[in-house]
Amino acid sequence: MPRHKPCPATSDLFADGLFPVRAPAEPVPAMDFNARIAQAISRTLKESPLSRPQIAASMSEMLGEDVSTHMLNAYASPAREEHRISLVRFKALARVTACVWLWEAAVKGDGLTLLQGEEALLAQIGAVEQQKKALDARLKELKSRPAVALRPSRQLPSAIPQGEGVRRAKV
Repeated sequence: MPRHKPCPATSDLFADGLFPVRAPAEPVPAMDFNARIAQAISRTLKESPLSRPQIAASMSEMLGEDVSTHMLNAYASPAREEHRISLVRFKALARVTACVWLWEAAVKGDGLTLLQGEEALLAQIGAVEQQKKALDARLKELKSRPAVALRPSRQLPSAIPQGEGVRRAKV
């Protein structure tokens, strides 16, 4: 049976680079990781349409604890080694500023790709389609092999013998 051509409107989610495929890199020293996070926070604070006091106030409200503009500035400075942002505050910063790419900065180098909303659904669909292709190929391979009987077939007797030695159970 000839193979059908794929629909030109549908692309392979992984072959076309829609979702980057990453491999883990060598472990990053803590100092480099902290500097990378600080640089990402700095970029977030610069690119956000919200002012730093607005970001701090929104984070404070979200977390139920005080987050000051000075704290944000310290988190954004690689030189301020004693001020590292906690995961909870990092998450609040990403939400308040709507900078989902902050998570990409956090997982960069670990072989991970961040997918959000429909991206995750599309990736799952692509993965299932790839599994289906692999299973179809395996099924085709199995069907192409000739079936070989490994043991002789058994024939059932046409009638049950009623001779001597066969007794019926009394009910």
